[in-house]
Amino acid sequence: MIPFILIRVTAYGIGAILATLILGTISSRLIEFDEASTVLLFGLVIGVINAFIKPIVSLLTLPITCLTFGLFAVVINTVLFYFGASLTPGMDVGWWGAIFGSILTSLASGLMFSVVDE
Repeated sequence: MIPFILIRVTAYGIGAILATLILGTISSRLIEFDEASTVLLFGLVIGVINAFIKPIVSLLTLPITCLTFGLFAVVINTVLFYFGASLTPGMDVGWWGAIFGSILTSLASGLMFSVVDE
């Protein structure tokens, strides 16, 4: 039995890798990376951030998320995506890249969760 936290880290990591590769091929102004190992490291960083830090931040910002009918969750995802990119050497993400990347990461990881859900 695989621990649930490992599934979360893997799903978020794969989602971030897919989002980075998709947006990086669309435009280098959205996301720019040096090499493939940078993208893999970024996927690991985003997976850990989304598995451990995001639930805490979401809980702390729950009142404002409720007041904005859930739209503040997009802001949280964008900031965490940009934070993960700033922690990864060789990765350059603009704000539009962080917005689109966080949305694509959420969609991809949501699809993986629906398939792998226990």
